[in-house]
Amino acid sequence: EIASLKNQIKETQETLRAENRYNRGLIDDCPDPLVILDLEGRITDINKTASEVTGYSRDDLIGTDFSDHFMEPEKVRAGYQQVFQEGQVHDYPLELKHRDGQEKSVLYNASVYRDEAGQVIGVFAAARDITKRKRAEEVLRSVNAYHRSLIEVSPDPLVTIGPDGRITDVNQATEAATGYSREQLIDTDFSDYFTEPEKARAGY
Repeated sequence: EIASLKNQIKETQETLRAENRYNRGLIDDCPDPLVILDLEGRITDINKTASEVTGYSRDDLIGTDFSDHFMEPEKVRAGYQQVFQEGQVHDYPLELKHRDGQEKSVLYNASVYRDEAGQVIGVFAAARDITKRKRAEEVLRSVNAYHRSLIEVSPDPLVTIGPDGRITDVNQATEAATGYSREQLIDTDFSDYFTEPEKARAGY
């Protein structure tokens, strides 16, 4: 009976080790940084990606304050406090800092995790790197601002209209020529601002 009990214990331990290896593999294979925090906001575990995006090893990160690895620590603390209060948070924007000083824009999604008794014991957080997307948006905003400035510096009235003849955009020269603001002009009929509306329609 003792030998049988020892075998059962050994098999159970081997099963647990196999399950732990499997779970660890799932975490480490995730392409997004994964971090587990305790109730004080200290890091208790990470995956390989989290180590790569911060430049610190797992041993370096565990036990440190999660907020110390971001450009705005107070915003980070407010974020995980929100998780404790509401149970989860979605697409929380943060600026992660790498060991070498580089910054990465990320969106964090996090939720609480509980023990067997249902008590909250920490936060499980996953980040999505949006650095490239954010840079692309900044370039697009810059290009749009440039194009807008070219339109506005024109001394001639410039108007864009849709297929139905309604105004979709104007420049300041158009506002001056008509006496109406941009807001008043947009979505009105282009031909209404001419002494010969039919001729204006025939033109466009």
